[in-house]
Amino acid sequence: MSFSSKFAMVVEDDPSFRAVAELMLRRINFKNVVAEEDGEQAWAHMNLVRYDFILSDWNMEPMDGLELLRCVRANRHLSKIPVVLMSADLSLNSWREAIDAGATDFLLKPFTLEQLRETVQIALSTPSADRANVIQFPEPQNSRMLERIRHPRRDRFC
Repeated sequence: MSFSSKFAMVVEDDPSFRAVAELMLRRINFKNVVAEEDGEQAWAHMNLVRYDFILSDWNMEPMDGLELLRCVRANRHLSKIPVVLMSADLSLNSWREAIDAGATDFLLKPFTLEQLRETVQIALSTPSADRANVIQFPEPQNSRMLERIRHPRRDRFC
């Protein structure tokens, strides 16, 4: 699948990781990548371009990734955009909270280029109306990302 005509947004407060995530999206053939440093800046620019994919950190100030996700899902013009949250937090509660907010998927930091490519391909290959939220979480015995759970999307309003 080619992403060269797709628009992606990276939302990450850490400048180094933001640059790495932007570079990774370009390496998997996104030509159009916009990088924002927090959810508030991302939300302010959301209506300027029709984004096809959003990769957002969870923990940011003043508006975190979860708040951004909820705003995207609550907006009828933006609600179908795949939004992948990323975090270093490994808790099952975090994954459940992401599912409840309508995340398309969740990436555990740090992630590889191949993990990002696979996540983007899944997010963009399935029509949004048919896509169930698919979130991976670690198996208790060995913390490997093996099990996938499906949960219906629940929209909330900002």
